[in-house]
Amino acid sequence: PRRDVGRECTPSFADSADMGATGKKDRISVFVTMHPFDVIMLNMSSYAEWLHGVNNRNYHVLDELVRSSDVRRILAVDYPPLTFKRALRNYKENVLMSLPEGKVRYRSLTERLTEISDKLSVYSNCTFYKSPERFMQRLKAVAERLELRDMVVWSFFPPAMKHTGSLGQRLTVFDAVDNWAEHSSYRQFVPMLKENYAYIKEKADIIFTVADELQKLFDNQPNVYWIPNGVDLAHYQTPRRLVNRDIADIQRPIVGYIGIIQDRVDVDMIVDLARMNPDKSFVMVGPVWSDRDKQRLETRENVHVLGYKSYDEAPAYIQQFDVALIPHKVSTFITSTNPMKVYEYLACGKPVVATRHSGAEMFQDAVYLAADTAEFHSSIGRALVEDSSDKQRMRRDAVREYSWSATVSQMLMIVKKKLTY
Repeated sequence: PRRDVGRECTPSFADSADMGATGKKDRISVFVTMHPFDVIMLNMSSYAEWLHGVNNRNYHVLDELVRSSDVRRILAVDYPPLTFKRALRNYKENVLMSLPEGKVRYRSLTERLTEISDKLSVYSNCTFYKSPERFMQRLKAVAERLELRDMVVWSFFPPAMKHTGSLGQRLTVFDAVDNWAEHSSYRQFVPMLKENYAYIKEKADIIFTVADELQKLFDNQPNVYWIPNGVDLAHYQTPRRLVNRDIADIQRPIVGYIGIIQDRVDVDMIVDLARMNPDKSFVMVGPVWSDRDKQRLETRENVHVLGYKSYDEAPAYIQQFDVALIPHKVSTFITSTNPMKVYEYLACGKPVVATRHSGAEMFQDAVYLAADTAEFHSSIGRALVEDSSDKQRMRRDAVREYSWSATVSQMLMIVKKKLTY
């Protein structure tokens, strides 16, 4: 599947660095040596959330940049709050409470700077919702205090983008993880998000998109690159010993889902599938946002809602699945997604049944795609019957070249080439 990714991507990062929206590529024959650069990263999560087991693309990209010799120092900026309610949460979790690792270098009523290592510092500020301009002024002052130079602003946070021009960076990189303007959690911010996406399209030097379809949001410009998600192969392919009995004692076969159970998940379909398959156990691993959805799921005796599990625990649960699900509702939003769970399921060798147009199509030879409840039902049955050691090996092989190290190396090659212009 990699042949259709990242503008005719291949595992050769030298080849992929010149790929633009035209679908053409120019071979790079000489690697340019350059001094390491510094990064200001605007995050879609807080560092504290990652330490407590939250796992997303942003986390893995940051982790790889910390390891990279191409990057000298990183200033990671915790999720800037868009509302007063979120600001209070940021104050409690990111300003008031110290991180379990690192040393607090500065703290005030609304902000905190923590030095995690010689290379990584984390900055939290509660005031973005009130004054984005003031937020950026303070961020620039922190960058100057840390003596950052040759800066790259690398953002996962679209609401801040039109305010980043004052930071003094050499390069602006935006990583588009889904289309936030289509996400139900950001309905009240749609006009602001569209304004920022327009700014990104016009001003960003490099735009990475997590989904092929998402390139259209930026008019398939030459500076737009489809770089799909990755997976930590060692994390998911190391056999795990179960500690918790909450899944070990459940009757098999287990049809499982792992992730946040929010409005993109078709809860009604899961309940219908459980009714149609009383001999199978449907296991939902993750927090359920809606009380109504939780009650709906718990109406079926063969549906088990196990709640939140951390990134460290996730492989042990997936390895217990007999079939893994991505039961997303068909919507404009899911066409802009590339769920990390499909990589994680396949890394564990599990049969996957996924909604069509949910971002799993790039692995269509390794997953079962379904359009409705009837197709999900038949595909689950087929997956159980057709599973074998050969198929499990084929699924693991399908994601072998999608390590986070390879994915971020590809990004860095594009960034470094742009910096040499």
